[in-house]
Amino acid sequence: MQVRLLTQFDTTPAQSVATDQYFLHTVVETQLPVLRIYTYPDDVLLLGRYHTAGALSHNSGLTMTRRLTGGRVFPSGNGFVQFSLIVPQRSFFFSADPHHIAPFQILNRYVRGVLHGLKTGGIDVFYPGQDFLTVRRLPIGWHSFVTADSGAVLYEGGVFVQRDMSLLPHFLDRADPQGTLPCRLFLPDQVHNLDTVLGRSLAPGQVVHLLQNGFTQQFGLECLDHDLDENERAAILGKQAQSDRVPNSRRLRSDLPYAATRQIPLGELQVRFALTPERTIEAVQFSGDFIANPAGMQTLERHLTGCPLEKSALWQVIDRTFLEPEHYLIGAGKLADLPGVILSASPVLPTQ
Repeated sequence: MQVRLLTQFDTTPAQSVATDQYFLHTVVETQLPVLRIYTYPDDVLLLGRYHTAGALSHNSGLTMTRRLTGGRVFPSGNGFVQFSLIVPQRSFFFSADPHHIAPFQILNRYVRGVLHGLKTGGIDVFYPGQDFLTVRRLPIGWHSFVTADSGAVLYEGGVFVQRDMSLLPHFLDRADPQGTLPCRLFLPDQVHNLDTVLGRSLAPGQVVHLLQNGFTQQFGLECLDHDLDENERAAILGKQAQSDRVPNSRRLRSDLPYAATRQIPLGELQVRFALTPERTIEAVQFSGDFIANPAGMQTLERHLTGCPLEKSALWQVIDRTFLEPEHYLIGAGKLADLPGVILSASPVLPTQ
């Protein structure tokens, strides 16, 4: 089996997201997986797909972008190496049957390439579950994924090389002065990076080599090192031109007067909604650090519209939505707890 390799040093976040969008669109037709390993030159704040953002500061000296995948907010830029693996269907390396592995197994399966690569470089890295990769139980990298309506999968993540998660509070102080984005604080002694673990400096090219070897050896792939051609560059530029400076499909909605927040395994889940006079849901928005497929979240929010604010009715909609094999909600705790989160909502204060 073959995989196409793209190595991109000092690309921009907008170009990166547009490139992933392009290959998610084409990979089902080509049936050629794409492994992209890349770096950003400047400080970057990576929002997850489902973060609602208020008045972010565009004068912070940071580049802000929204990933295609869900999960928490991460720092990136100089001192980090990122990767994207795009495959035609979620079981592609394991079976011709797309449903051979379930959505909740995707991270566990595809992380094996990252683990194998870093371990060959002498890094004793583990995947304890959820969205962090760890060394001696401290984060040294992250990963997430998303599935397109076509079934194609983007598995992506980042490795902390010279810098790490302890930068995140400083980035958020600059970019999000109102504190609308959820953030778990990490002190320098609560995280790792490759340089501190190894006691020596690794160049980005060395990390790229480790990741490339990890994926190709773990999954038995032949690597095709093909740069973008002229038509691909034009298509990617077209997608990039369609995006906002901070692509934001889930803006913070001030017209939803009820809100509840719950701590979840990946960080934070928030639900906002409005009610009709009959106490049915008029509109609803979920946001936070969870991982979910876009079609599943759209279906959930659409079907909850018109639903009575009653536990059994809410659960019926939630259960029906995620019984569909293509829909998933990961890192948000038990689905059965979601009705209780909604019912715990209080009116949003005018100052919020």
